[in-house]
Amino acid sequence: MKETELKTFVDGVSNFFNRLGPDVVTVGVPYVKEGNQFISEITGIIGLTGKRKGGIFVTCTYAMVDEVSVAYSGMEDKSIEARKDMIGEIANTISGNASDAFGNDFQISVPVVVTGKPDGVDMPTRVPTFVIPIQWRGHKAYLVAGVE
Repeated sequence: MKETELKTFVDGVSNFFNRLGPDVVTVGVPYVKEGNQFISEITGIIGLTGKRKGGIFVTCTYAMVDEVSVAYSGMEDKSIEARKDMIGEIANTISGNASDAFGNDFQISVPVVVTGKPDGVDMPTRVPTFVIPIQWRGHKAYLVAGVE
């Protein structure tokens, strides 16, 4: 993935969180992924198909997704269904921005959401996979992107 393409994902994170209000989101310096130590309590996964293949996932704590949900919708709902909907929406919005930037050759799947720290959440090894650290309201999250 080129630096300009990686910036598309960074911009997608910033755009999503900046729409939630005055709280500043801090997007850290992307780095190449090694291991799955960053996977948190809930993860939204988007597969990418077309001429560009790969995927992205967003992972964070339940506390963070709950705060995002209140900021996003104005309603507090800590049910697992609401949490899954919200993490799926975050992943979908960020990948949708990338789809807009990369054009018709970049198609996104419906979000898949997993809870806990599954062993099977990983990216293809044939391309470098980048981890983008995110901080918002004292919470940490990660956007992971691997696109060939």
